[in-house]
Amino acid sequence: MNSKYLKSYLANYFDLTALKVEELNGYDNKNFRIHTEQGVQFIVKTYTDTSLITLLEEESRILSQLQLTIDLPVPRKSRNAQWVERIDDGHFKGLIRVLTYVSGSFLADTSPSLQTANSIGQQTALLHQKLSTIQSGIVSQRHWNWHLNASKLLKSKMHFITDFEVRRAVHYFIQCFEQYVLTQKEELPSGLIHNDLNEYNLLADTQGLTGIIDFGDIAYAPRIYDLAIAMVYIAYDKEDYLSWSAALLKGYFEKKPLNQLELELLYYVMAMRLCASLSNSAEAKVTQPENEYAGVSEDRATKMLLSWLEIGPIKAFEHYTNATSSANTSSLSSIEKLEERHKFLSKSLSVSYEQPLYLKSAALQYMYDHKGISFLDAYNNIPHVGHNHPKVVKAAQKQLLKLNTNTRYLYDELAAYAQDLLSHFPPRLNKVFFVNSGSEASDLAIRIARFCSGKKGVAVVEHGYHGHTQTGIEISDYKFNHPKGIGQADHIVKLPLLSEQDRPHFSNRWPEIQKQLEQSTDLAAFISESILGCAGQVPLLNGYLPKIYEQIRKRGGYCIADEVQTGFGRVGTHFWAFQQQNVIPDMVVIGKPMGNGHPMGAVVCTAELADTFSEGVEFFSSFGGNPVSCVIGKAVLEVIAEEELQQQALHNGNYYLKSLDELKQIHGGIHEIRGSGLFVGVDLRDTSGKEDTKGAHFVKNFLRNKGVLISTDGPLNNVLKSKPPMCFTKENIDRVISTIDLALHQYRQ
Repeated sequence: MNSKYLKSYLANYFDLTALKVEELNGYDNKNFRIHTEQGVQFIVKTYTDTSLITLLEEESRILSQLQLTIDLPVPRKSRNAQWVERIDDGHFKGLIRVLTYVSGSFLADTSPSLQTANSIGQQTALLHQKLSTIQSGIVSQRHWNWHLNASKLLKSKMHFITDFEVRRAVHYFIQCFEQYVLTQKEELPSGLIHNDLNEYNLLADTQGLTGIIDFGDIAYAPRIYDLAIAMVYIAYDKEDYLSWSAALLKGYFEKKPLNQLELELLYYVMAMRLCASLSNSAEAKVTQPENEYAGVSEDRATKMLLSWLEIGPIKAFEHYTNATSSANTSSLSSIEKLEERHKFLSKSLSVSYEQPLYLKSAALQYMYDHKGISFLDAYNNIPHVGHNHPKVVKAAQKQLLKLNTNTRYLYDELAAYAQDLLSHFPPRLNKVFFVNSGSEASDLAIRIARFCSGKKGVAVVEHGYHGHTQTGIEISDYKFNHPKGIGQADHIVKLPLLSEQDRPHFSNRWPEIQKQLEQSTDLAAFISESILGCAGQVPLLNGYLPKIYEQIRKRGGYCIADEVQTGFGRVGTHFWAFQQQNVIPDMVVIGKPMGNGHPMGAVVCTAELADTFSEGVEFFSSFGGNPVSCVIGKAVLEVIAEEELQQQALHNGNYYLKSLDELKQIHGGIHEIRGSGLFVGVDLRDTSGKEDTKGAHFVKNFLRNKGVLISTDGPLNNVLKSKPPMCFTKENIDRVISTIDLALHQYRQ
């Protein structure tokens, strides 16, 4: 607006003579600071959206009734006794209002202390006490993109966020807010709130808060929304988010105590404010590229949101209950929990680590124990796209409310998922049998091969693992060759595990292997992983599988690729690890990651095999291919595509291998780095070249105690294995590398 016209409006409507007009930053309206001839300053706000008049008048009415020991803007009525004037004179069409100018320094421009944070908390509580005496039907009906309850509206803006990691975190926290906060909001003390207590709406000095400005986002909501917003903005530019936010909370609590539910939900409400900020600023970048103010807090909000994910809800709750001296029910220790488990379950169910983990929750690449300690999960490949990925969770919840049955009935979800899944395979692999685990899938694949070939024998690879069923154990050298195992059955042919290190000797060894296969006249199938996990993440020698496949098929057998561990883009270069060997199997066994933690498995095969098998005894799985499993599996495939997780596995996997190789140059105990994508093994040896089982055990537990989860594998458990959720980032990898480095230095001392 032209300052000449603004001065005219002020004189004609508000009896103010403006000597100087200064335009200020504003999010979606124009603000001006004016100096009058009496030396008094005012803030003038103009709006082009005339539909706001009722709300602006109500905001002014509320402000006129507020009085605190700190400064607040006071609305000025026009000569027509109106809080807001409507103007339409050919020069400006819109609304204009005037408020007193509140002097002071923005919190953003000061160096606040914890005392300042405490003061903000106290004054926020006092503000709520005053607002609780004022009723407003107009404000209580207000619903827009800066109200935290507007989760559906915010989700519609997530696509503006271009960074997959940030978008995923925003989606996760919005879903948590809907699940934990919105379902309980009626139980939360509510009233009028400021709703935007950010560092540019709070004025402070070295002693504490001196003023609050800009009530333009005033809302009716649970009061902890206001508190959480203030806690975010006092902390989000600091290194220690919890200490700064807790200092503000403590100040609030001194004036207005919170109940247990409010303390529990603060973590999610704070996250939701960060989500609102990031979603709205991402949209504004596209729709209002000239609005520099819209993205002023984006970098800090991003950093805090990703760190908030790592901190986790339990640690935050513990910190806030301690800060307010609130009671918190303690749980059993991990040892007590293990003893409790042994009362009901067999001790054959082992636990990881010397100090077992007693877990309470997880999110994407993090897991949280009962004490609130956060663990970076560099180990679990079952939550393929991330623990509790919001899209997968939503798909499951929605379908559970609709239909869950079995394949004796017709329903849309089965064919839809089957079609999507099969589109990721070579065209000749065009039929699928759904089961509930990789073990079941291996069992079924062998059953199909035996029925269709009329033979019984199975060729396997040394150190291979294919499941825990009776058949699975029979075809798994890792199991049957264990000191406590059942031993190798007569119908099992074990082929040597050959890796790239064996290439110089392959031409000499192949005739022996070929002869071994020629002497086996009853082979129904050959089954193998392309990268053997239990062997210690060992990729097969390139060219080995094609030769074996040729020999098996010559003898009327079928070739089965086990992709339970390596499938769904994990190896980076391809969607399936068998593609690295340039082979097309007759059957593919899949499981673990396909349901992101939901029990799923499948056998994918040719139409010829499926048709022949259908001539035998009916196949049926009570739960395999049920509608809930199908929508979950489909959601996993969609996330892999939408978030480009295969490409990320390749890019970050190469970075992982390179970083580990650099570590190898420092530590002589690292014998070999191997794997592909985010399926990685680190072979540890002692100075004599012997497998260092003790060292691997030490490193694994050292990392666990530093908040990083990996495991060990290999025949002698000397190989560190890492197969993290596919949302694992370079920053996560850096943390794993630095912690392994520290562990190896300490181990060698």
